[in-house]
Amino acid sequence: MRRRRERSSSVQPPSGMVAAGLLSALMVASVLTAPKYVSAQEMDNAIFHYSMLDIDAASSAGPNIGRWDASGWIGTDFDRLWWSTNGEGAESELDEFETMLLYGHYARRFWDVVVGYRQDWQPTSQGYLTVGLMGLAPYWFEVGLFGFVSDHGEPSLRLDAENDLYLTQRLVLTLKGEVDWLLTPDDELDLGAGIASLELGLRTRYEIRRKFAPYVDLTWVQEKDTRAPVPGGRELEGLRLGAGLRLIH
Repeated sequence: MRRRRERSSSVQPPSGMVAAGLLSALMVASVLTAPKYVSAQEMDNAIFHYSMLDIDAASSAGPNIGRWDASGWIGTDFDRLWWSTNGEGAESELDEFETMLLYGHYARRFWDVVVGYRQDWQPTSQGYLTVGLMGLAPYWFEVGLFGFVSDHGEPSLRLDAENDLYLTQRLVLTLKGEVDWLLTPDDELDLGAGIASLELGLRTRYEIRRKFAPYVDLTWVQEKDTRAPVPGGRELEGLRLGAGLRLIH
């Protein structure tokens, strides 16, 4: 019995070794848990990007119209650079052409405050300082509300909204609308104050892949042609039936 007691006491580790073992275990645990924290930080600061292009042809009461609408962003979850370009033309001539570049900062969940510059190339060449809100409203409407001040100090507003309704996993019905409102007369456009343009539309697209989807759409458009009540001034309005393709990268 004495030998057993001596043997068992001879293999008992000293208190210093126990402390060293506990310290080593804590260090290993901290190393194993550190990557999770770093990974979360990296996700917050990771740079993502998104680009979308809609291109189509539409028929109306006048000549057939070719249209494009492209937009996208690059940045983090909190700070992004937004861009967009859109326009239309008929008979090999551009009737409308617009580009916009905005910086967006996270304001609250699903909403960004944006500030930047808009440049119109057709029907007139004119620039606008831009400020606005972009985000997701109730019932999943994607909304953009923008305020513009032209190079000549003329203010205007724009509201656009759209909502995707998935009829099946691939078939999508989109409700969309856009209104441009001039707060003062615009001498460059020769338009009086009030609604300059209004568009309401329905679009049905089939997502062969999410990044590749042909579509057909029906759009009702109303646009002021010249300042009212100038003689000869008129409002352009009517239905447009179009077919096109959406590409996403």
